Amino acid sequence: MPIVRTTLIRGYSEEVRVRLAERLTDAVAATLKAPLDAVTVAFDEVDATNYMRGRVPRTPGEALRPASDIVLHFLRLMEDRDLEAARRHLHPDFKMVFPGPSHGTALTKLEELVTFAAPRYRFVRKTIETVDESYRGTVTTVFVTGTLNGERLDGSPFEGARFIDRFEVEAERIRRQDVWNDLSLTLASTPESRG
Repeated sequence: MPIVRTTLIRGYSEEVRVRLAERLTDAVAATLKAPLDAVTVAFDEVDATNYMRGRVPRTPGEALRPASDIVLHFLRLMEDRDLEAARRHLHPDFKMVFPGPSHGTALTKLEELVTFAAPRYRFVRKTIETVDESYRGTVTTVFVTGTLNGERLDGSPFEGARFIDRFEVEAERIRRQDVWNDLSLTLASTPESRG
């Protein structure tokens, strides 16, 4: 029955404390043979006046926004083609890789994505089924799965194309997006095969 005790300066919101407790629990359960209900996480909160480092009193640091919230907001902005707002979520070294010949098509600007998509479909929307996060150092990896629906260039609708998006988020900025999907198969289907 592992017990994790963590000292925090008083002042973090309940949402941040709950998120931290869940992640600490998951880290223990993924490392030790311990069921979730056997892992105890306890926070000892101290007032800022009782917490000093280097002879300097400290205050609570800023909590990061959940990486999955950043990714989901980015995806909605991209669907709406609000590129200016979407760009604010991107790391300066941002790169996205889409399915394509050889090892895929790598893009670094959102305008390149719009150009890349233009000869393929009129618009696409995502129906999100799962969102999962994993952590390594300062990078959070977010996996988003679901299906794509939208409109072909000829105006006919399509739906049900499976997708997986993998995002790397660091310091609240998306630095990489890898995309895998069945969209090319769905778009290539003939009217007869569509039923």
